[in-house]
Amino acid sequence: MVKEEQLVERLAPRIEERIRYRVVRSIINALEEQFYPPEEMFREEFVKSVEEAEKEIKEGKSKRYSYDEFKKEFLAEE
Repeated sequence: MVKEEQLVERLAPRIEERIRYRVVRSIINALEEQFYPPEEMFREEFVKSVEEAEKEIKEGKSKRYSYDEFKKEFLAEE
């Protein structure tokens, strides 16, 4: 029969690793919720513009932009 101390020595690292994983996973999930909103929170016109862009790319109608052209075309000025 395995001594209690030996059993604790064998199991403790595994338990610690599982707890660490769960804590880190929980933190990552919380951060993702804050920085990556669910798709239903995106405005419908944004989703449609992305879908249209994907369609154009598949059809070979993609465009190339310089950095300044991209900023002017896609970034809203406040």
